[in-house]
Amino acid sequence: MTESIDLKDKPFDLRKTLECGQTFSWNEDEDKYYTVRNDGVLKVWREGEELYYENLGGEIDPVEVLRLDDPLEEIYEKINRDEVMDKAIVANRGLRIVNDEFFPCLISYITSSQMQIQRIKKIQDEISERFGKELEFDRNYYQFPSPERLAEVPEETLRDMNLGYRASYIKKTAEMVNKGVVEEGSLKKIDYPKAREELKKLSGVGDKVADCTLLFSLDFLESFPIDTWIRKIGKEKYPGRYSKKYEEFSEN
Repeated sequence: MTESIDLKDKPFDLRKTLECGQTFSWNEDEDKYYTVRNDGVLKVWREGEELYYENLGGEIDPVEVLRLDDPLEEIYEKINRDEVMDKAIVANRGLRIVNDEFFPCLISYITSSQMQIQRIKKIQDEISERFGKELEFDRNYYQFPSPERLAEVPEETLRDMNLGYRASYIKKTAEMVNKGVVEEGSLKKIDYPKAREELKKLSGVGDKVADCTLLFSLDFLESFPIDTWIRKIGKEKYPGRYSKKYEEFSEN
């Protein structure tokens, strides 16, 4: 059954949101985007002022996973402090932070080190197709594997996917999450600094990977991931506030 959401008062750019590099859990197919989770598939597409969506198998709330209730106009007003931010808001109006599943998001960012977006996406899809659960609806879809399932995959098999040193990180982190060393539910109950330190217990997780996971899957909106490009912009546009120390730069 196809349903729709009125976007008249909700700034939202579907393509920018799902193709900017923040998420690797969505795919495009015939002008529609879909994500697989909870044994179901959510398809979304935009026509005019309406966001149309269809659930196959499960019940995935597009408002929740695309954060359509975030008050973007209020956020723009709060962050529009200078010419740099004003231009960024104009260029990226309607881009929303996603709310992905924790484990797929975590693994995708462990994979992301020194990789381009398309390569990360390809690996995420390959992991799903090779080790995840196959779902049959209008066609076959593949759900990202659970920590338990991914922990069973030999490191050598992951290396054969051209993951290099990241294969070891993925294997160890899957094992640690499966054993409960870090738990999604527990992370949501503690404050941001503690949650970041907890995530850094996992193999291959430093400040940036932790911040990306916290922001894009755990609702820690105070998280500010810093990569090479953010550092470059910070150094160029905000030299007085720029710091080589990750935490200092992130907090500023």
